[in-house]
Amino acid sequence: MRLGLCAVMGVLLGAGLSLAKGGDAPAGQFQLGATLQPLATIPMKSAEISAYMPEKKKLFVVGGDNLLEIVDLSDVAKPRVVRTVSLGGDASSVTVNGDLFAVSLLNAPEWKKGHVQVMRYTDSLEVLGFFEVCHQPDMLTFTPDGSALLVACEGSPDMNFHEDPEGGVAIVTAPKSGPWSRLEISVAGFDGLDTASLMAQGVRRTGAQGFVKSLEPEYITVSPDSKTAWVSLQENNAIAVVDIAAKKITNVYPLGFVDHSVPGFGLDAKKNSKVEIANYPLRGLRQPDGISSFVVNGRPFVVTANEGAPVNDYKAWTDVTSLVMLSQQGRLDPKVFTPELVRDLGGISVSNLERCDAVPDMAPGGRCPYAYTFGSRSVSIFDGATGALVWDSGDMLERMIAKVAPDYFNWNAKKNKVKMDSRSEDKGCEPENVTVGEVAGKRYAFVGLERTSGIAVFDITDFGKTSNPSPRLVDYYLDPSDRGPEGVLFIPAEKSPNGTALLVVGYEYSKTLTIYTVK
Repeated sequence: MRLGLCAVMGVLLGAGLSLAKGGDAPAGQFQLGATLQPLATIPMKSAEISAYMPEKKKLFVVGGDNLLEIVDLSDVAKPRVVRTVSLGGDASSVTVNGDLFAVSLLNAPEWKKGHVQVMRYTDSLEVLGFFEVCHQPDMLTFTPDGSALLVACEGSPDMNFHEDPEGGVAIVTAPKSGPWSRLEISVAGFDGLDTASLMAQGVRRTGAQGFVKSLEPEYITVSPDSKTAWVSLQENNAIAVVDIAAKKITNVYPLGFVDHSVPGFGLDAKKNSKVEIANYPLRGLRQPDGISSFVVNGRPFVVTANEGAPVNDYKAWTDVTSLVMLSQQGRLDPKVFTPELVRDLGGISVSNLERCDAVPDMAPGGRCPYAYTFGSRSVSIFDGATGALVWDSGDMLERMIAKVAPDYFNWNAKKNKVKMDSRSEDKGCEPENVTVGEVAGKRYAFVGLERTSGIAVFDITDFGKTSNPSPRLVDYYLDPSDRGPEGVLFIPAEKSPNGTALLVVGYEYSKTLTIYTVK
């Protein structure tokens, strides 16, 4: 099934949408445009995060297990796993610089300090270093100049919050000469920041411990000059800014919310086997997982995939409640949240932290005229220097999917059972990760949608060139046999094994790795 761009964009501009599901879900591929063309898919033992080594034409892939798989891309149309390496812990991420690759390894239990293993790609896979780095190392990346290795130290608590280590960003530097055993490890923390001011600005404090312990770095993107890093703090709905040379976190920007009561920013909030995108008195906390960045005329921009992250996996504390509970507590404005609306939205999770029943937001009588949900189902672009919001995609993704692949609208790909609308009450299409790449003079943002499993492509070429940039949704590709995109890796044409720009996607649920040609 393929629809023209004009027809789809007509739907995107509509004021409302209501479609009922009909018949069994069709098999095959679904596509909006023609930017992505699938080239090859291979089964993996695990497939989430990948990194590419151009000199060797090798792809390094991890997926949360104690394994690393090496894929030969010499013939990119026929990729093959050539080696499987056992690791000393569950691998959360992998990165490459020259002939070196590094893997972050979780400990057991995960809140304890984990490790980073650095290897040189040779016939024997020479191990250069295996070192303890920080509490719960998550995403890691070499800086573009290779001078440092950055590690997001998530520092999540144990189930009962008895242990809740501080998070931070580890900055690993190796000597210019000599063994990796002489490396230097510094962990940039949040202690030096004005925490009261950050909370007042909207940075969320989650958990049962103090504010600093609640800050949990998730994903890192680095400026091309290797001077600045931006780090997503997903549960906190914020981004931290790191001065790499100074080894210091200099600021934390709150990311705010999407107002779902505004036209163009609606959502489907009801699980009823229908597509019903509408406006509600809800505000979606962005809470991005993966982020990326780019620079135009010296001005940095940060792109966020606004997945959402309720803290509901712990026995001792949660930030999740329901409209029914808030209504029973007398926190909701009954003129806005009528009994009928509370009943209709009874299945959606909302935050119990955001006190909109306080000054200056409260309605007459001290009740709350809106509630906060987790995730905004959108992609956002922020000014990297100031943290100011520049653009948000609103309900563009949900409206497009409803048109291009209605039988897979907000389905739960994790369960491998096609039941459309099953995730409408819980983060919808769930943008998981994003990367930015340039092809033939155009700049694209590639977005993996975890639950619908598709890859969305935005043309962001005019960012930094006009005062009112207007990104365009130019492609969406869905093959339901590939489920749960986690890592999205762009390989530019000049580094590609076949001279053509590529997108590599690791699908967590189906354990497949798919390579796309980007045109």
